[in-house]
Amino acid sequence: MSTDRLSTGVPVDKQLRADARRNRARVLEAADAVFAEAGLHAGIEEIAHRAGVGVGTVCRNFPTKEELVAEVLTVRAEALVNQAQSALADADPATAFEGFMIAAAASAARYRALAEEMAAQGDLPVREGLKEEFQDALDRLVRHAQQAGVLRADVTSADVKLILSGVAQAMVAPGEDRSRERFLRVVLDGLRPPP
Repeated sequence: MSTDRLSTGVPVDKQLRADARRNRARVLEAADAVFAEAGLHAGIEEIAHRAGVGVGTVCRNFPTKEELVAEVLTVRAEALVNQAQSALADADPATAFEGFMIAAAASAARYRALAEEMAAQGDLPVREGLKEEFQDALDRLVRHAQQAGVLRADVTSADVKLILSGVAQAMVAPGEDRSRERFLRVVLDGLRPPP
């Protein structure tokens, strides 16, 4: 066997590219878990350790911590867009809106980094076009709920984003799960039209 192939018979450069892709995926998975547990203040060393790679591997894939944070938050934000779009497919506007709000709050509880970023900035460093996709889905979800009479007519999608930011902060604050759930229920009650 030639020296430019590993024992698999696959050229070395192709194995390294596949290996590099696997390492990148491991780094993203580890970063997602570490940021979810510790927030945005988690260190690169901890992420590298969790991924089973060296710090150099993390830095080759993501030259700055900000780039790594942006990539992880993009994945989380895409999930939020998908939740909003799925809610739009629900035939019951009340269930759809409430389900989206509960899912967004649950996501904030699972992913401290996303919650902290939303609470601190109200904005996410995500891929181009994703914010517009989310805004469009949220606008449609709000209009759909208002047309069905299950959401106050004076509530805007900007209000909902601000509320989600506050809910995100509440979800990462110390306290009992029941008090956080109660907080969300109070918020949802306040969004309903008066009887």
